[in-house]
Amino acid sequence: MRGLLFSKVRRTVAVSVVALLCSFLFFNEFKFLPADADEDIVVQIVAHRGYSGAYPENTLSAFAGAYACGAKTVEFDVRKTKDGELVIFHDDTLERFTGDESTVADYTYDELLQLDAGSWYSIDFISERIPTLDQTLSLLQSTNMRMFCELKDIGDDPEFVQQVYDKCAEYGVLDRVIFLSFNYDYLSAIKTINPSQPIMVLASFGKSNLPTKYPADYYGINMKTLTPKTVRAIHEAGAKVYSYAPENKGQMLSLQRLGVDGVITDYADIDAL
Repeated sequence: MRGLLFSKVRRTVAVSVVALLCSFLFFNEFKFLPADADEDIVVQIVAHRGYSGAYPENTLSAFAGAYACGAKTVEFDVRKTKDGELVIFHDDTLERFTGDESTVADYTYDELLQLDAGSWYSIDFISERIPTLDQTLSLLQSTNMRMFCELKDIGDDPEFVQQVYDKCAEYGVLDRVIFLSFNYDYLSAIKTINPSQPIMVLASFGKSNLPTKYPADYYGINMKTLTPKTVRAIHEAGAKVYSYAPENKGQMLSLQRLGVDGVITDYADIDAL
């Protein structure tokens, strides 16, 4: 009996070691493809928070910079201020701006306008301010860019999703918008408003049961957790898979080899990499 127990333990350890080794080899191949690998990138490039590799993220400059470098799709994040203004901002807190743990929801928009949204990135952008969704859509409306509009999880606000949707409708850009969120309830609300409006489930872990558990048109998955099995499952469900956030050409090419449909990256100008 004792010998059988040790045999089972040895098998378990062996299987674990092999699985760990396979995981190690897979992710190292993914992470360490040469940054300047000489291949064409044919998957769609999405400018993450605008061209945030060269401009302060989620600002009008970053969106204009993405358009100027030829990006076809731009991603941005929507939150809500204390007085109900829809604004473009990613972080849970304003720590990078103010040094404290206050949030966008703690301020009115007029108060937010007093904050510098650019100099934390570079002194060249000292005049930048946190833009509204109105300002962002007004800027992007005249371009041919697609928009990945992320609904940040601001908690239980029954008006939030409808307000963002209505604002996109007001600017006539719904045919170019995909709504993203880590909060699936928000995405379900979008489908209730308009069943044909495309949605993207954002996921930190690329499990292959995502299409079954959270039906969607698109999936945006952390590149460090994406596997061929998950890519295959998403495609078999008739959906598309995007991955975030590669930092160089080698990582983009690794994801391309994995079979993704697009990458969401801070470095929208791949010719400059």
